[in-house]
Amino acid sequence: MSLTNNNSNIPLGVSFSITEVICTITIASLVKLIAGDLSVFMVLFFRYLFCIPLLLITAYFQRKSFAFQIESKSGLMIRTITGLGSFGCLFAALQFIDLSLMTTLLQTMPIFITLLAPIIIKEVVGWFRRIIALIGFIGVILILDPLKENWFNFGLVLGVFSPFFGALMTLSVRKLGQTDHPATTALWYNIFGAIVFLVICMLIKTEWPDYDQVLIVLIVIGVVSSFQQICLAYSLKLAPASLLAPLRYISVPIGILIGVYLFNESLTSTFYIGTLIIISSSLIIIRRETQKKS
Repeated sequence: MSLTNNNSNIPLGVSFSITEVICTITIASLVKLIAGDLSVFMVLFFRYLFCIPLLLITAYFQRKSFAFQIESKSGLMIRTITGLGSFGCLFAALQFIDLSLMTTLLQTMPIFITLLAPIIIKEVVGWFRRIIALIGFIGVILILDPLKENWFNFGLVLGVFSPFFGALMTLSVRKLGQTDHPATTALWYNIFGAIVFLVICMLIKTEWPDYDQVLIVLIVIGVVSSFQQICLAYSLKLAPASLLAPLRYISVPIGILIGVYLFNESLTSTFYIGTLIIISSSLIIIRRETQKKS
């Protein structure tokens, strides 16, 4: 697949982005499932470790002897640091707050992307997309319900830092995609991630998983994360970051429903209004952008 962006591939980019959202929700659900059984640093280590085999195969199949070749080393460093920060905060936050709340907090990412895209990657963001993204964020606020008692805690702080770093990571991935192959950048990112969190686990003497069920979940997290990163990289190569950002709103109703049925999390009346606003804003932006490109 060419490294140059092709506007006619926007529908394919949207498909990759939706798949990436589903993978992210699946990963968050599995992390929440084992959050009380294992250190977050150990979970992160296995997440990055088990990503490597599939990404290595993909990179070698697509690039052969150039599987590890990187042109923009500074870009890869920024992508790695922001990625580790985003997933580190995400996994840590899930130990303190509900999956439904974390899913909602992740939807602040389009706001950060919309504000940062013109500065970091010089991407033109029209006022229509900015306004619709802000309207979608109103739906996120309704679901978050800041008026309820005891809604603010340490997990919430981590939950806010995750989408902030995630926005920086998204923009860095898109910029890096102009010079480097997505499979290679994802491979290096996970190698560095595995090394970093292995060192942390060794320094703090973290206990290793002691039964097979947890190990199986950790392997699944790693494999799904491989697909998540591939979909993220290719979606950002095929469509503008500011267009794809609102698609993440779709994960809100999915994450909340999973939280309710699997983790017995409560569902407020504002969920229905917020969900309608979120999905509507996403569909409007996709439809308008597709018509404009056509």
